[in-house]
Amino acid sequence: MKLILGLKEQIESIIGTSLDEYEITVNGWNQSAMQLTGEDRAQSNMIMVEGAEEGQLDQEIGSDILTNVNSLKTEERIYFRVRINENEGTVVCWGCSAGSITNETRRLIELLIANSADRIIEEQPVVYENNREQQLAELGQWLRQKIEHPSRQEDIPAQFSLREELQSEKIPFLLQCETPDAHRIRSKELNKLLGSYFGEEIMLIPLGEQDWLFLSDEQIVTGEAEEDTLEARKELLNAFCLGLYELVASEWAGVFHLSASMPCIPKHQLSTITALLHESIHLGRAFHVAQHIHLPWKLQLERLVESIPEQQRLRFIKETGKDTTIFDDSETLVTLETYFSLDCNVSETAKRLFIHRNTLIYRLDKIKQEIGYDVRSFESAVLVRLLLLMYKVTKKL
Repeated sequence: MKLILGLKEQIESIIGTSLDEYEITVNGWNQSAMQLTGEDRAQSNMIMVEGAEEGQLDQEIGSDILTNVNSLKTEERIYFRVRINENEGTVVCWGCSAGSITNETRRLIELLIANSADRIIEEQPVVYENNREQQLAELGQWLRQKIEHPSRQEDIPAQFSLREELQSEKIPFLLQCETPDAHRIRSKELNKLLGSYFGEEIMLIPLGEQDWLFLSDEQIVTGEAEEDTLEARKELLNAFCLGLYELVASEWAGVFHLSASMPCIPKHQLSTITALLHESIHLGRAFHVAQHIHLPWKLQLERLVESIPEQQRLRFIKETGKDTTIFDDSETLVTLETYFSLDCNVSETAKRLFIHRNTLIYRLDKIKQEIGYDVRSFESAVLVRLLLLMYKVTKKL
């Protein structure tokens, strides 16, 4: 049994920050809950993930869950109880920075999770129409395991007959959907739509209920590049993704996220590439909420910031941020993001924003006055770019 599909993604899009998933023992949850007294009881630091490896806690398995405790809060993080795995005696919970949401938002998340739990969907046995469909589904399950438990690069096991089709270079795409229950996408419909766009039969590998990996011939996507350079192929792939996203969005209601990689040999690289694409969508959603196409080579700085421990990010914001409330202003935010995306070119930024050059200079001067950094200087631009990224993922004023 499982919660309503896509709930985690829906909540993340509402609150503007990512939720990390943890699995702890029932006994661990109960002990933490009993330690906390009062409304936010949780100025305690004993909870859960401190010192845990990969989100797991080494605690004894308890029996009865404290069902009236829906969330726990420490000085640094809030943890929401999502569901109980009765067979394993564990609790699945989602966590985020305590400073990233208000108490009202915390109660709203508790309510959303509780309401979804009341609408649990019973899993039905899957019936495959043919052996190929079953092989694709099983390959998707294997890839999902590699995403959840990453390790070194691993070849597709010999048990999959499809591996013989994956010996030539392919371009992998990952599509994640957040569609309303009444408009859920079916693999057959998506397969047909993709086939019409690519002009050939696509190998569509289901990774989740609304999560697909699919592979295309390199020539179809990047074969028309005017120059045989890596940058030219990246630009062509970016344009191809824009068209593909618009096509999918025109067919179904909901929010869609798309990522793609440069060509690879799927037989040898598919597990690591799938993990990379999955990570790229996670980073894109965390740092660029308004965007829906997330390409790995455009997210190197975001990947670096994500790897920095939260405590260090907060320290950087505190020591360098001065008045980070300017990032709450939509005009300032759009101005900075456009300016950075155009390599700090004042003239091009003014054109893109449809404003006079002097108006842009006035905005940059205002930012300098409020935050103390002149982004027309290289060193200051680097600091503000890092500060903006850390502020986005940490949401700390």
